[in-house]
Amino acid sequence: MSVSIGHNFFKNIRSAAFTLAAIILTVGQWADFRDVVTSAYEGFVTHFTDQVELKQLSHVRVGANLPYLESIFGPAKLIKVNQTHSKSQYRYYNNDKFLLTLAVENQRVTAYQIVSLLDGFQPVISFSKASLNLTPLHTMQKFDGVFTTDTVNLRYYLEQATLGREGMFFALQLGFVEYGSATQAYPQLDQINEKMMQGSDDEQLLGTIESLRKMLIPNVYSVGELSLEQAADMLLTRYEFHAYFAQGSSL
Repeated sequence: MSVSIGHNFFKNIRSAAFTLAAIILTVGQWADFRDVVTSAYEGFVTHFTDQVELKQLSHVRVGANLPYLESIFGPAKLIKVNQTHSKSQYRYYNNDKFLLTLAVENQRVTAYQIVSLLDGFQPVISFSKASLNLTPLHTMQKFDGVFTTDTVNLRYYLEQATLGREGMFFALQLGFVEYGSATQAYPQLDQINEKMMQGSDDEQLLGTIESLRKMLIPNVYSVGELSLEQAADMLLTRYEFHAYFAQGSSL
């Protein structure tokens, strides 16, 4: 009798151990399966919609803590020192649909810049109802005469506006950069830069700028505690962009 009881006892223990092991294995497999399904779903959403990327960008704020944003975007792939303020850094985060640049000082975001890299990617411009890649510049803001442009190391055009109380009185720079999404070459850019070098009168220059503004669809904006010159400084040259983020593509 005692032998039979001992046999059943150890048989029950072995059965319970197998059951526990099966449960643990099932839970582990479920966790892996869940991760695979979640990853596949996010990949599907990213491929067919912009929900994931737009949600990520919605977390970007002036004054945000850098470690928090890097928990969303990961570590910066490129870091540059501000040419006019050595304590400030520009940190670049690339995505297939956008390039995000953070101006950072003492782990605090003082400004940020977003470049849309795809024609169909239309992030909302901060403190505005407008979006990139949607409407011409002249319909989005009035021209107040403050702008910067170049066509040598990079083709770009930026103009500045000061946001009101609702925009915390931050500066907003809006315009076009060649490595962003674009369907037009905007020949007026060359004309503007040529007129500036030749010292053309303001009336001729203004006419060319207005012609550009009616055609140019912005693909970049920056906002924060920064000047127009600093916003231009945040832009990468065409060689920097291709070296760090577009290897293998032709200039």
